Amino acid sequence: MRTLILVLAASAVAVAHAGQTPTVADVRQTVDAARKDVDAYRAAGGAAGAPDHPAIKWESALWAYRARDPGSETAAMASGEAVRLLVRAELWDRVHARVASLDMDDPAWERIAGQIYEEGIARKDLRYTIDTLTRTAASTTRPSIKSAVLVTLGRAYRRQGDKAAATRSLEAATSAAPGTPRAEEAEGLLYEIKYLSIGLPAPPIAGPTRNGRPIDAAALRGKPVVLVFWGTT
Repeated sequence: MRTLILVLAASAVAVAHAGQTPTVADVRQTVDAARKDVDAYRAAGGAAGAPDHPAIKWESALWAYRARDPGSETAAMASGEAVRLLVRAELWDRVHARVASLDMDDPAWERIAGQIYEEGIARKDLRYTIDTLTRTAASTTRPSIKSAVLVTLGRAYRRQGDKAAATRSLEAATSAAPGTPRAEEAEGLLYEIKYLSIGLPAPPIAGPTRNGRPIDAAALRGKPVVLVFWGTT
């Protein structure tokens, strides 16, 4: 298995440097091989944050895709996956160096914003997340990037318990790119903050039960109630 992983690594690097235009399939293949390599490293007792962590070589291979098709969806995907590998490997300095190298209008921000947020959660410190995303939102000229970054910024503020700042960021996200999936995501989060935050009364709920009997939560006021939300696609 280790030999196969190394062969795939060599193939990924070869594609990145051979002048070929990478595809989404190339990125996915590289990410799959990287995960197997990292899993093997961890199983062997390898430590996070170590200078010999295999995430470093895979991140370099993924980042090299950017030079072959700059500004493309493939490049953005490769960038996001590269930073994800570094975050999960706890290679914080390399994460920050890669993020600092990005132009504020680089499409990769739409993916990397989430990875920066994951870093903040992992480190239990969202200061870098909030500072970086605030600068990006203020500097980018692309509505899609602004909206994506502001949604993530709203999540970060909400996690810190600052509902007012979260609300401002999410409202700005809906204004930046109205009618887009990001705007819809922001609207959903705004609804949660306004109606579903801890300590607020439950919103009105009424409808038929599974056996067809009507139920209205208002009629249950004062009684212990357990609500289970689920859905299918």
